[in-house]
Amino acid sequence: MPKTDLRVVKTRSIIRNALLETLSEKHISRVTVSEICTIAKINRKTFYRHYRTVIDVMEELENELLGEFSKNLRSGSLLNIEAVIRGASETVKLHSDIFSRILKHNAENFTDGRLKMALRRTIAAALKNNGAKSGDRELGAAAEFVVSGMLALYAEWFAGGCREDIDALADISVKTAAGGLSAYLPEKK
Repeated sequence: MPKTDLRVVKTRSIIRNALLETLSEKHISRVTVSEICTIAKINRKTFYRHYRTVIDVMEELENELLGEFSKNLRSGSLLNIEAVIRGASETVKLHSDIFSRILKHNAENFTDGRLKMALRRTIAAALKNNGAKSGDRELGAAAEFVVSGMLALYAEWFAGGCREDIDALADISVKTAAGGLSAYLPEKK
């Protein structure tokens, strides 16, 4: 059956939602196919018709989130660091429910995963495209610094129940990335 078949789309969605529900209670390494099948109200044969492992389901979710991130980046300019940061914030905001379930027992999925690597490469490229004169190692380290801080802010936002305005966190990230800590100090005369 082709992936565009409505039955396939619905079944895969049910399986992904069952995984997300399970992730609200335990770490991905402890989730079993049987648990997902019970929650999804499907049999194991149906699960294996669509996925090989629980990790395959998780990777599909990550790919969807990365696709959304890429779409949000395309709406801005890849040469503009502010657009990159705001695009990441928009992705987090749009999919906060999915992120919060994934992160509940494993924050490393957010702070050390593929989203972080994509952000890091994009920011390093934006710096280079804007005329940064440093070498690749230095640009990579600067991008790592910015991205790690930004993702730590979002992880804290999730831990706090997503109550703070995420656009305010994007503003803080942009201000800090553009001006460093000096952006918070009074101007010297």
